[in-house]
Amino acid sequence: MADITNPQAVKFCNERVRVAADRFGQLYWWSKIVAQEWTAQGIGALIPNDASVVMDGSATDGRPIITGADVNTLAARVAEFVALLEAGGKEKLDQISKIAVNPDR
Repeated sequence: MADITNPQAVKFCNERVRVAADRFGQLYWWSKIVAQEWTAQGIGALIPNDASVVMDGSATDGRPIITGADVNTLAARVAEFVALLEAGGKEKLDQISKIAVNPDR
């Protein structure tokens, strides 16, 4: 097999592929921490999975208002993302990590 030397392809790999791998790795590690904190701190017991509004100042500062259900849904998606990358002996995580330069920043 010939090496890939086309400048456009090399630039794409450096500026898009490696950056995408870094961001996936960063999201994985951040998600892993969030999921661990959710469990360790018992946050699920503090935030009911219902229409209760999180009083975080969003009603006055322009951010979207979030509910307990929104938070619980996001916590579930975070856990699903971690599980997806760790499935099959972490094969998907390993594929991303192989390409990433700064996966933990």
